[in-house]
Amino acid sequence: MDRGYIQYELYESLIHQQMRFVARLQTKNKVTILHQRAVPEGSPITLDADVEIQWNDKQKQTHHLQARLIEFTDEQKRTYRLLTNVQDRSAQEISEIYRYRWLIELFFKWIKQHLRLVKIYSANQTAIWNQIYLALIAYSLVLLIKLEMQTDLSLWQILKRMRLYAERSWEEFQQAVLRPPSKPSKGRRKKGRPGRPRKHPLKLKSVKMVLE
Repeated sequence: MDRGYIQYELYESLIHQQMRFVARLQTKNKVTILHQRAVPEGSPITLDADVEIQWNDKQKQTHHLQARLIEFTDEQKRTYRLLTNVQDRSAQEISEIYRYRWLIELFFKWIKQHLRLVKIYSANQTAIWNQIYLALIAYSLVLLIKLEMQTDLSLWQILKRMRLYAERSWEEFQQAVLRPPSKPSKGRRKKGRPGRPRKHPLKLKSVKMVLE
């Protein structure tokens, strides 16, 4: 989870349910270091420690949350603070988990854009999960076709052909996927000026010059 989803109550609930999470903290989020681990020299990891966070709920009751804090820097020297309950992975692996979260974001963006997952057709929890699972199955089928056919087409291009050839034979669909382009695209070409083409060369008028 990114730093826009900081909810200590949620983190505490995940820890009690023994569910693993990695979440980014903001600079202003205060923690108390309980135990600090050694960090390899030359590593982008700057801190690996067990920490405690104190927070108050809506009823003003104080809670204490214990977790693991990892700080690392990227290629642009920006510092990231990660809170997690994962103890059996190295700090480097946990930092990579967060760094690759963007691929997951792109994955769900693709599903929302192309598999119509933006509109939920029911408020029932089971129906919502079924709709998500159907979208995941559809994505997996498109990806499987791409890998099996070893085509350079994008997933979106394959999905469009699947919809176009849904009522045709598999052989026709396969030919459409593997068919080479008819001619290479020359890109956007500059259009000429409107009107009839000039038949005769343009004649320039003479200009008189007066010298004093």
